[in-house]
Amino acid sequence: MGLRLVPFSVGHALLLHRMGSPFVCGGNPSAQDLVEVAVVCSQPIYESVKTMRSWLRWLPLRIMRQKVKKADLIKQCQSVQEWITKQSDCPEVLRRPGSGQRSATMPWPERILVGLVSIGFDEITVINMPVIDAERLFLTHAEMNGQVELWSNEQDALWRYAQEQSTIRN
Repeated sequence: MGLRLVPFSVGHALLLHRMGSPFVCGGNPSAQDLVEVAVVCSQPIYESVKTMRSWLRWLPLRIMRQKVKKADLIKQCQSVQEWITKQSDCPEVLRRPGSGQRSATMPWPERILVGLVSIGFDEITVINMPVIDAERLFLTHAEMNGQVELWSNEQDALWRYAQEQSTIRN
């Protein structure tokens, strides 16, 4: 849509989650959702918060809505969703049977914020931190303390080998 997006930060994720954006919460995005995520992710988080709180926020949203009318909505939504997905590269967390781990209830952006603040980062640093960095730091700390087991390169190689052997047998 012609906007240059900034790195997707924990703050962007928090703001979009609080707005109920399907790009973060799941669901089918509308043209309005696409405009909002584009405006939020095209500027640093504190500017995005100011824009979305401003009584003049309708102005950039209206301008963007005109661009969305001319665009392929499905293609643009897929493009934004792919961009957000690429902003994360954290490994899969393995759960051990009987480990007593429960499914998390709170939204993931808030868990990352609280987790990193609890190990010594200040809130402003975490809010401005790209999601890709925040997730990796959070999981590194959890792994070092034996709280999680992460999918490793060795496990991935073993899984691929098992898939190849299964294909050969069939």
